[in-house]
Amino acid sequence: MFYNKQIVKKSNLVSQVSFLILCMLVLAVSCKKEPIPAVPGIISGVLNFCPGETGVVYTIAPVEGATYYLWTVPEDATIASGQGTTSVTVNFGKASGQICVKSTNDKEVSEASCLKVTQGGVSGVWCREMDFSPGIRTNAVGFSIGNKGYVGTGADMGNQKYSDLWEFDPELNVWVQKADFPGGARFDAVGFSIGDKGYVGLGYNTVDYFKDFWEYNPQTNGWLKKADFVEEREFAFGFSILNKGYVGSGRSGTFSFPQDFWEYNPQSDQWTQKTAVVSRQGAVCFSIGNVGYLGLGSSPSGSAQKDFWQYDPAQDLWTLKAELPGPPRYASAGFAIGTKGYIVGGFDGNVNYKDFYEYDSETNTWLQLPDFAGESHGYGVGFAIGTNGYIGIGSQGNSGGQNLNDFWVYGQ
Repeated sequence: MFYNKQIVKKSNLVSQVSFLILCMLVLAVSCKKEPIPAVPGIISGVLNFCPGETGVVYTIAPVEGATYYLWTVPEDATIASGQGTTSVTVNFGKASGQICVKSTNDKEVSEASCLKVTQGGVSGVWCREMDFSPGIRTNAVGFSIGNKGYVGTGADMGNQKYSDLWEFDPELNVWVQKADFPGGARFDAVGFSIGDKGYVGLGYNTVDYFKDFWEYNPQTNGWLKKADFVEEREFAFGFSILNKGYVGSGRSGTFSFPQDFWEYNPQSDQWTQKTAVVSRQGAVCFSIGNVGYLGLGSSPSGSAQKDFWQYDPAQDLWTLKAELPGPPRYASAGFAIGTKGYIVGGFDGNVNYKDFYEYDSETNTWLQLPDFAGESHGYGVGFAIGTNGYIGIGSQGNSGGQNLNDFWVYGQ
């Protein structure tokens, strides 16, 4: 039989091409990728929590194409239940961070949807932060610079005096030791910040009274000696208003109780005497806007006070404001957030307090808030970072009493 070789060859070629096309179609179908699931929507749940808070629930709405939801939580937090679903229960540790979730269909994973959460700063609530790392401490200085807090000097129950400085990071809830205060160990010093620098000076070490004054730069972690204060002093009050510092009163090295008030200019490194107001030890003070506030404390006779004063540096004028509605006291802690000031605890010679008051500078009125959540506090430190106020350490009793190392944050 006769075969046309060209026809046979052409037929084989068509078969081969058809086979290749079929294989490509099969391969394309078998290799077709699953569609990527939609990115999860907004995560619902609390934005602020107290360190160590448990049972906090976060949820999302289901998304098309997802068969599993992969959640992640901040460092040292754990997912107690719900991994893989649209709702998880979280047990927090000490750190802030992000709650994130991705959707998946076993082959493809979406981008993450995240929610920033912060420990501390719960509105209207006291949260206990990381206790002061070195241990118990009283009669120390405290101030804030930017988003960090600083605590240094002071004494403990064994009458050990300190010259250390510690930085508190509220984001990580940790204490980090910084360069020691070069003026030497002491307590009852003054401390405040002006701009991006901290200032510490004066004080006592049971032998010597001091009048030296030092500047701390957190960028270099270094100290610089500045012009001395006018006289050795302990228990003085000190605060800053805008770009100036202010120090006054207290108890001098001759055991007198000066009624004076001085302004420090960091640009010229000079002290200038201003109008005095009262002679006071263990007073509480803070600044709101372009004015300062001073109040409470003890008079030269040792009696506790409850008056409250406003200082206007533009006029060099003190104005008496509404007095604290609670009992007279000294050694309270205070801080200011926005247009409001806050005062916590203190002593009156017989009673140790843990009550908590808010002062509204716009209406010149006081509001008593629920008591401080910790032990009664006196001779502690207080400062604000953003919309959060911090107090801690100090003493739980008159004439020393039980010293403390706890540290707390209050969210406005």
